[in-house]
Amino acid sequence: MIYIYDLLLNFMDSNRLIEFYEWDSKDGLEHIKKIPLFKISSVDMDNIINNNIKVSKDFLDKINNKTTLYRNKYNIKYGVLFCDLNKVVGVEFNKEGTIICRSSLLLDEEEDILDEVSVFEDYDFNYKVLKEYTYNSFLTRKELFKKNYLEKELKKIYTDKYYDKFNYLYEEIFGKDNKPLEDKYKIIINDINNNYNNKYNKLYEIVRLSYKKNRLHQ
Repeated sequence: MIYIYDLLLNFMDSNRLIEFYEWDSKDGLEHIKKIPLFKISSVDMDNIINNNIKVSKDFLDKINNKTTLYRNKYNIKYGVLFCDLNKVVGVEFNKEGTIICRSSLLLDEEEDILDEVSVFEDYDFNYKVLKEYTYNSFLTRKELFKKNYLEKELKKIYTDKYYDKFNYLYEEIFGKDNKPLEDKYKIIINDINNNYNNKYNKLYEIVRLSYKKNRLHQ
């Protein structure tokens, strides 16, 4: 088995792989002492990055407790690095064999690994694609957070029947019209999911500011 030593991983519980340039200082970075590496095909890499997969028990047994950290509090039970000739991704599986976290690598550490793997043969392992993730890959991590926050808050405002507030937020985006509230809700939620842009960043700030003002007056 091939091992990689001494690198940083940022395991994120997210359907979207967070690239190193979007890491946050508050993230729980793991200083990895040793982790197994498997070179795979580009097709397999695409599935690992973009889908939820389930690997076999045999593969879990192969990587069981092979990933160690510099701090001795605990190890990552089912941790592994996958790479093709273009990308390296850290993955953590649960005991059922499904992905629970992914991590990109720092650029220099990724390049060091890629320089070495060209002579390796692809590892042929069994897995099943459980779910294909859909997301706006062009959005930054912060924009994805704002999008999800805004969608959740608009749903709450509409469900709780704060219709004056909902109308105000809708009109900030689309202007005044006489559409039924139900139609307005469907329109704005659909637009957030399919056409998220800077206007919604501004709406996010309006919603956050309104909550701050409410706290100040309580």
